[in-house]
Amino acid sequence: MKLNKHKVSLLLFLFSWPIAVLAQNSDPYTFPIRPNKTNFLSGTMGELRSSHFHAGIDIKTGGKIGEPVHATKRGYITRIKVSTSGYGNALYMLHPDGNTSVYAHLDEYAPEIQEYVKQEQYKQQTFEIELFPKPYQFAFKSQEVIGLSGNTGGSLGPHLHFEIRDSQQRVLNPLHYGFDEVKDNIPPIVQGFAIRPMNLNSRVSNEFKRTDVRINRTGFNYKAMDTITAIGKIGLELWGHDKLNGSANKNGISIIEVAVNGETHFKQNIDVMSFSLQRHILVHYPYDVKMTTGTRYHKLYMDDGNQLRFYETQSENGALKIEDGKLYDIKIKMYDPYENMSTLDLIIQGKQPDKFLNKSLDFELDEIDYKVEENILKVYTHSNCEDESEELNLNLGETIKSIKPEYYLYNTAVYLWNLKNGIPESILNCDKGLNLRTIHQIIPGENKTVSTEKMNLEFSPYVLFDTLYLETDYEIKTSDSLEIFSLGPITSPLKSSVKIEFSPMMNHYNPEKSHIYKTDDSGNFSFEGGEWNGEKIKFSTRDLADYTILTDSIPPFVKETNSKSSFIIDDLLSGIKSFDAHLNGDWILMKYEPKDKLIWIDWLNEEMTKTGEFVLKVTDNAGNETEYITKL
Repeated sequence: MKLNKHKVSLLLFLFSWPIAVLAQNSDPYTFPIRPNKTNFLSGTMGELRSSHFHAGIDIKTGGKIGEPVHATKRGYITRIKVSTSGYGNALYMLHPDGNTSVYAHLDEYAPEIQEYVKQEQYKQQTFEIELFPKPYQFAFKSQEVIGLSGNTGGSLGPHLHFEIRDSQQRVLNPLHYGFDEVKDNIPPIVQGFAIRPMNLNSRVSNEFKRTDVRINRTGFNYKAMDTITAIGKIGLELWGHDKLNGSANKNGISIIEVAVNGETHFKQNIDVMSFSLQRHILVHYPYDVKMTTGTRYHKLYMDDGNQLRFYETQSENGALKIEDGKLYDIKIKMYDPYENMSTLDLIIQGKQPDKFLNKSLDFELDEIDYKVEENILKVYTHSNCEDESEELNLNLGETIKSIKPEYYLYNTAVYLWNLKNGIPESILNCDKGLNLRTIHQIIPGENKTVSTEKMNLEFSPYVLFDTLYLETDYEIKTSDSLEIFSLGPITSPLKSSVKIEFSPMMNHYNPEKSHIYKTDDSGNFSFEGGEWNGEKIKFSTRDLADYTILTDSIPPFVKETNSKSSFIIDDLLSGIKSFDAHLNGDWILMKYEPKDKLIWIDWLNEEMTKTGEFVLKVTDNAGNETEYITKL
């Protein structure tokens, strides 16, 4: 029997596999886009995204789709996924060294894979699909084209997302694999630096307040403009980015080292990541700063509950203990994967804080106000009591606790109270009083149920990173008659979902069309879902925020484009949940790109009937359905 060329190549591939396992270094990785030519990146390993560290690298494709994507090393496809979110169209390839390469946001797969996927989509009657081909069913040599680059899924512009994972599916930094296609001789750039007091007795520049540090730049060496005074336990926080040659993109800084008086105190190296710990990014960066300003700093210390494994610390989990009368010479080194380095130098002087400060508040104070910052209640009052004590009275329920101001900002007194010592219901200073939002202490590792008149929350042992002082509130906004169920503080992150049940006061809701929506001060709404049980509605969330209940009774809309085989679909409130299309009663595949609100027919083959009655059904998350019928 005579073998064709394709079968001979496949047999040689299979027989050579065990040899490759023993000699993996002889089979180098090659760049997946335009190999042996200069390439540019828009994203690098370990960048701080909102809910995860960026895995792998993002390779630019000149702002266009359709760039050939090459296998980085010989191997075979183990997983294929088509999704409207996340990685979009993605391929996973296993290599002889046990590593897996990942190619995401593809526009198309190689023809044989594309045909296989389409057949399975028609067979299972679904657009989104995940497939696991047999070993060697789709085998490729190094640099063979496995697909075309695109902009599918959660991509914000055409590019290839590329990863290398080890046998445990941990993500490795591709830039350590000797790719000469990417050039970089630019050190990391510092954009901001801050110091945070870490407990009740800590101060930075005399205040219990996270304080920005002014810095000067000379080349790629940075220096604090002033000596910083501090006392007690403090944490350092760095904001910066890295650049590569020929690209304006701001990429992440993966390696940061902190030395104190010449000795290494803290180090981070984001070169290997576990997907199971990705959400721990919420305690890697200062979550409160991100939620209030949108900026993501690196904490140069480890919070309680942070299980990430790319830190090295000498003491205090990277925090500093500043003693009165001592000087601390701090040098921070930042490296990129090409070992370009920049530095930041500062001096911290240990000094007992002053009580009367020549500073003013950075917000407008109406007599009395407060904030909850982790476990610290911070109260501000105007200091204008005549012949009366400046004490603040805390109503702890069964007892009253009086405390004195910690310091003054002009005529504003600042009080601090550790909530571990009791949770106030109200506060009173002179003739100024304030009822606090209800605060509940939730301890990680425990089952806890919190019940109020309008809500019930169930915390499992795995919900929290650290102890949470949960604030709950309820109000009806008279301007638009919305019931607002408030869960705070929004500056505290959750590790996993908490189960919540709301008991609305209003009775006009339609259980089939009314659901939970997250809302904000700008009047934006995002669908959360929920199921009704009588007059109560249950849902789960990983976000402390304001929630409301809205009714969506308007079905999605469908509009023809200039082509009879493609359509625009959209929904005004709850969003598109599903779609289904038939031609003359037979199911047909519709491809969908949510970013463009575009859906179009992908025929099974040329022989398929392409004329007749076409029916497209589009359903939103509230269950409203539009049936669009036309003739093709």
